[in-house]
Amino acid sequence: MKTIKKASAGIICILLIFSLFLMTGCSFIESFKDNLESRREERKENSKRSFSEMHGFQDYYLKEITKAMKGNDKKALKDLFCETVLENTYDIDEGLEYVFGREDWSGFSMSNGNCSSRKEYGGEGHWEYVNCTAVLSKDKEQYRIFYSGYSTYEWKVDGKKRTVSENLGLAAFCIIKLDSKGSPAESAYTLISGINHPGREKFSDRLNLVLNYYDSKEADGSYKEEMTDEALASIMTDNLQKNADKDELKAFIKFIRTGSISKKHEYFTFLRKQGSSVTLTATVRFELKDRCLTLLIKDGQIDGASFSADKNEEKPRFGRIEGFSKDQ
Repeated sequence: MKTIKKASAGIICILLIFSLFLMTGCSFIESFKDNLESRREERKENSKRSFSEMHGFQDYYLKEITKAMKGNDKKALKDLFCETVLENTYDIDEGLEYVFGREDWSGFSMSNGNCSSRKEYGGEGHWEYVNCTAVLSKDKEQYRIFYSGYSTYEWKVDGKKRTVSENLGLAAFCIIKLDSKGSPAESAYTLISGINHPGREKFSDRLNLVLNYYDSKEADGSYKEEMTDEALASIMTDNLQKNADKDELKAFIKFIRTGSISKKHEYFTFLRKQGSSVTLTATVRFELKDRCLTLLIKDGQIDGASFSADKNEEKPRFGRIEGFSKDQ
């Protein structure tokens, strides 16, 4: 009899535990479903907001760029750039002279083009970087404009979320002539923040070589032959080749040849004066981490380079390469 009672008590305990498990399981499933639905709704809202912000950026800046160019107003175009770019781009006025020296834009009409964006949402905040195109036309003449910048930038600063207003506005502007078929008749040096102009070709070439060597093609579409160490060294000054640490120089060349780094296109790329030379600073991606790459350019050649972690910029020293060998 006692054995039967014990068995019954055991069965009852098992049933109670099973019932509790079912109740808890159902509760967990409901909670999971609610959380999933909430995240779906959040993604929908983010998508709607992103679409609105992206096209709002496109419409607003197309209108303001049209007004500035048709009015041949350099200051109005310059004022569209965000504070961060204006403070960190030494050749902005040279770019303006180039744009407004090409044509009298008052007789041209402007039409909208494509628009795309990159965005990031996280616990620290969110931002969206927008890329747009437009076409300027007059009779048989055509030009294509590329313009980009942040439509929104909110981040946590000192524990509080705030709009990083100095980043809002145009980041880059480029205008190129089109041929009779509507294809580009000129090169576009769009890797650098600010205004595209021919004087930037040497800087863009050096950055492009370091970041996109294996993406580069010859005019006939074939890939370039692998550059020798001697050929790569020729883009560097004698001062750098003589004084740079040999391990760092070897690591730097390896970075270029293996295509280990790629530019983060949604971040600013600064062009600053450093004495008689120019520093070119870009945020890049290496082994799933953001890093700060800075090249010191002197007379079209690399005279210094630094590679620092966590996007903390370090000014390169003349004749020195720093931060590359420790990452290999």
